[in-house]
Amino acid sequence: MGLLGWPLLIVCILIATALPVGCAMVWARLGGPPPLQMAARMGMILLCQMTAVAAVGVTVNKHFQFFASWDDLFGSTGSGGGIQQANAASPAPDDRARVAGPQLLMQPDGAYQTTFTGERSHIQSRVWIWLPPEYHEKAYENHLFPVVELFPGYPGTASTWFGTMQGAQHLTEEIAAHRAQPMILVAPTITVDPGHDTECTDIPGGPQVATWLTDDVRSMVLHSFHAATDRTGWATMGYSTGGFCAVKIVAQYPQLFRAGVSLSGYFTPLASGVGGDPALRLRNTVANLLESRPPVAFLLGASWQDPGTVPAANGLLKSVKAPTEAFTYFVPKGGHNTGVWTAMLPRSYDWLSKELTAR
Repeated sequence: MGLLGWPLLIVCILIATALPVGCAMVWARLGGPPPLQMAARMGMILLCQMTAVAAVGVTVNKHFQFFASWDDLFGSTGSGGGIQQANAASPAPDDRARVAGPQLLMQPDGAYQTTFTGERSHIQSRVWIWLPPEYHEKAYENHLFPVVELFPGYPGTASTWFGTMQGAQHLTEEIAAHRAQPMILVAPTITVDPGHDTECTDIPGGPQVATWLTDDVRSMVLHSFHAATDRTGWATMGYSTGGFCAVKIVAQYPQLFRAGVSLSGYFTPLASGVGGDPALRLRNTVANLLESRPPVAFLLGASWQDPGTVPAANGLLKSVKAPTEAFTYFVPKGGHNTGVWTAMLPRSYDWLSKELTAR
């Protein structure tokens, strides 16, 4: 039973509803000495509360997709040795995905999934890849497609980009309307150490997440797909913590990326593992990274009803000096949720299409 499926949610709601009814029916019928009756009644109350909390938790998780699977929930994502094989569902010969590298498993949402170990970071985790319809067309046979790396919030899972966020659907619609160019979407896992938010940073003595997201994921994509090789064909986009990651990664690695989109992100490390280390905090604060004036562009999205996001974006603008460019996309309504970020996607894709070069 999947963590995001309707069956689990329905079962949790039924149990949370039925237990209080059952408890009420047996409440006055409990036998034995008074202490035992009291313990039994306290146990029933606790059980009812636990099932109610579970039902609420499953409902919230289904909407926001913090955890996409039981592996995500219990922290076993990426464990084990070697690359997952998916021979039965590997790409068909005519889809032009190069299968000499990590094996690619086609998902119901049309994205590929692969698990591999980064050569430089030594991180083993999952990546989701979506190919535009044009990727399979003969007219694009020699085309090198721009790539956008997509980052989720924390806690969260990269697969949300192809679920609740409808990232592929919105890009397909923008391409069909001739407002966006065909691009490859790549959503790597950013929470490689379950329960610890690294904010996409190389942690001293810990996981090298920035290296994983740049060198390792990039190498895998270039090896497996017809992707742009120049920095002008690569970008990032993320929401919440992923928005911080998107801007920070581009500012840190301008030799690899041209543009970044932040949707309700922030620009100074907040997680204890990064922000708690003064030196690491300084090295990963976006304003400090922009002092070198990297030749990159940013789109800073925010909502006036999402406290702090508009001031954060306006604050970062003060650190932007040519040739670095920055644009803002502020919406009047909406909180800190996927509904707001999903609505921002069409214009974000259109902006990225103008910033990225295809060859």
